[in-house]
Amino acid sequence: MRDRLLELQQRVKEAELSKEENGHVGPSSQGEEVAIKQQAVIFEKEPIVESILNDVQRIQDEINELEEDITKFSQQQKTLVSTMRRFSVIKKENNITRDIKIRAEHIHKRLEAMSKEVKQTGADNGLTSTVTRIQRTQHTMLFKQFQKAMSQYNGTLVGKQEKCKQFIIRQLEVAGKEVREEEVDEMMVQGKWEVFNENIINEVKITKSQLSEIEQRHKELMNLESQMRDLRELFLEIYMQVELQGDQVNNIEANVIHTQDYIQQSNEKFKLAVRYKKKHPCKVMCCCCFPCCK
Repeated sequence: MRDRLLELQQRVKEAELSKEENGHVGPSSQGEEVAIKQQAVIFEKEPIVESILNDVQRIQDEINELEEDITKFSQQQKTLVSTMRRFSVIKKENNITRDIKIRAEHIHKRLEAMSKEVKQTGADNGLTSTVTRIQRTQHTMLFKQFQKAMSQYNGTLVGKQEKCKQFIIRQLEVAGKEVREEEVDEMMVQGKWEVFNENIINEVKITKSQLSEIEQRHKELMNLESQMRDLRELFLEIYMQVELQGDQVNNIEANVIHTQDYIQQSNEKFKLAVRYKKKHPCKVMCCCCFPCCK
């Protein structure tokens, strides 16, 4: 059989010269043009992602500040002083709780607006597009962080309410009057406390100072009840959104955990490959010296 390789190479050269003379653009040039167009499309969408991430960062900063205020408030309420607290301290606490409420409502509105933006982005770019997935994931994680902070705040208010009730019960028991916790709850709901009567001093062994302390705890209880009533609607909305997004949050967390596991496994395999390469340098030499051996 005759070797026709030289003839084939000659015909390829003639074909290339003919294309150049006719001004024909080769496929490589077309490929480069297509690649440039793809890069232009990605560049146009980069500001959208950057804008989303900037909004996410601002919301996260607000949530971090809210978490700091809630943590400080929670630490202050860990111990309830048995003696009467000054009016200035109680007023300061009321200001803190009011600020927390205003900030929480503002963050909740921003998260609701972001949720609508996620739906709009999905409608414009597709539910599986990169921009939609980034925005949806960021919104889910921000909402979970906000929900965790508000749960901590709610737990702090409930704990403080319980301490106030127990303080009142103990003070009345010391004075010789037994009161059940259910009665204290009923008195708090009605707002009418029969113990706050000057005649109580004659009925039981209680001083005016003790009565003043009990009245002070009653005022704190009423303030707490008012604060929790104001936040009840917000807590309910958060709870409903947690129920709706529960599966989505779990899926995102599972994907993050699996990704970390895969990264760890890949790092271990790379380390093992490096050690294997160091222990067997002869194989590399053989491959370099005898490239024909397979």
